[in-house]
Amino acid sequence: MSTQSTNLEKANNWDAICFPVKEEKLQTLLPGNYNLLPSDRQRAIVGSMPDGTQHIFALQSDEYTLISNDLLRSVVDSVAVDYKIDARYSSRGDFSINIILPDSLKVGEERIYKNLIINNSYTGKSPFNIQGSSIESTNEEKVKVSYYRQICSNGLMGWADEFMTYEEYFNWLANGQPKKYLDALKEKVEHVNIERIKKEEKILAETFHHKGLNLEFFQEHLTNILRNFVSQKDSVTGSVYNKLVQVAMPTDAAIQQVIGESGLPKKLATLAVERLREEEKLLETEANLWLVYNAANYALFNGKSALTINERFKADQKAFNNIAALAL
Repeated sequence: MSTQSTNLEKANNWDAICFPVKEEKLQTLLPGNYNLLPSDRQRAIVGSMPDGTQHIFALQSDEYTLISNDLLRSVVDSVAVDYKIDARYSSRGDFSINIILPDSLKVGEERIYKNLIINNSYTGKSPFNIQGSSIESTNEEKVKVSYYRQICSNGLMGWADEFMTYEEYFNWLANGQPKKYLDALKEKVEHVNIERIKKEEKILAETFHHKGLNLEFFQEHLTNILRNFVSQKDSVTGSVYNKLVQVAMPTDAAIQQVIGESGLPKKLATLAVERLREEEKLLETEANLWLVYNAANYALFNGKSALTINERFKADQKAFNNIAALAL
C-alpha cells in the first residue's frame, strides 16, 4: 500500500481534495434480491476515491458516528481564514489532512509553513488524532506546532513539542530516550487538564471513539484545540530543525548509516537515500541531518508499504528522535 497525496489547493471544496465518505444502508448496496440475516452491522461506510471507484471501508452498527469532511471543514473555517489543505490517504480508508497556514519559519535557506495534521480512518485501524498523538485531546492549551515543507509536500510533525524546553528534549535524547520520562510527562499534562473536563466527558476527551460520539461536544472540543493551535507561536521542534541543518553529512557511508539506523524498513531506507540525492540537486546544497530527516519522512509517506498511516507516523517519530540524537 502506498499513500497518495493531492495537489496543494485552496480549501474551498474538501470533498474534491479528500475523498468523500458517507453512510449507506447495506441492503441498498447488495445486488439482486438478498435478505440480510439479523445483524448489528448493516450500515456501510462508503468512500469515493479520486479514480471514481467506490470502496466499502467498514460495516458499522447504528451506534457508529461518522466524522464527516463537512464537520472538519466547519471547525477549521471557524478558527482560520487563510489556509490551504493537502490530503494523504490510502485505499484502506485511513487518511491524513494537512491544514497549512501562512505563518512560516526559516530553516537554513528554506521556509516551512505552520501546519495542523488531522488523522483518522474508517476501518478503525488508525484512531482520530491531532498531530499524530492523543495527548492533545486532554491538553487543549498546548498543541504540537508541526510544519509543511512544500518542496516535497511533507507534513512534518512537531515531535519535540511534547517537551517543556529545547534543552529538556536534548537531555532526554542524551539519556537514551527513557520511556519513563515520556510517561511521567504525559501523566502530568493529563492530570492538570482532566481536572477541568466534566466526568462524563472524560472518555471522549481521551479517545475520540466513533461509537456513540456526541458530535456537538466533539465539534466544540476540537474547535478549542484548533483555536489554541492557531494562536500558538513557539515550537521546540522548529528549533531542533535549525540545529539539524548545522550537522553536515560529508560522506555516502555516513548517510547510509544514519538512514539505516533511523528505523525505516529496508525498501523505504533505499527510497530515502534516493530522495536525499534528489534534494541535494534541487536545493544546490550539501547533505545535512535536516535533509536526512526529510528524506526519511518522504519515504515513509510516499513509499509502497503495508504500514497504515498511523504506523507511518510512529515510524516517523522514531526516525526523527534517532536522527536528532546525532546532533548532540
